[in-house]
Amino acid sequence: MAPPPKDGIHQRELRRSPFFRGVPDEVLKEMARFCRERSFKKGSLILKENSRAQRLFILCEGTVALYIERGGAELITEIVKKKGALFGWSALVSPKKYTATAKALEDCRVLYATGKDMERILKRFPFFGLLFLRRLSSLIATRLYHTRSLLAETLS
Repeated sequence: MAPPPKDGIHQRELRRSPFFRGVPDEVLKEMARFCRERSFKKGSLILKENSRAQRLFILCEGTVALYIERGGAELITEIVKKKGALFGWSALVSPKKYTATAKALEDCRVLYATGKDMERILKRFPFFGLLFLRRLSSLIATRLYHTRSLLAETLS
């Protein structure tokens, strides 16, 4: 028996993500066509703060630290470990620069799509676009809250 096509595997991975929960198969199938898979070894940089944001990532396996560098120190703002979690959202938002560095805390496997491909999908399926952007706004608000709490704690 032949192995399933990568698109089918990617579609199953996407379905596990809270960002794609309840999304019709037609959208998942289209999204899976644009997704690529990549593995990162423990300690590897996945993306760098202030670099050009081109890719949106979905965690399939492993744990990722999101941190900012200030005064030579790495301040962790978020630990991403839930399967299906999204990071690298800056690829969809101007000025399209990553707001943190992402480093693999253990071996990781991710799916990624370019910001341009995601924008095409969001335009093609406006109902999905609205749902996705609402979920993305919630993620950004949560991360902002955690970052502000970290800052308040650091300053007190």
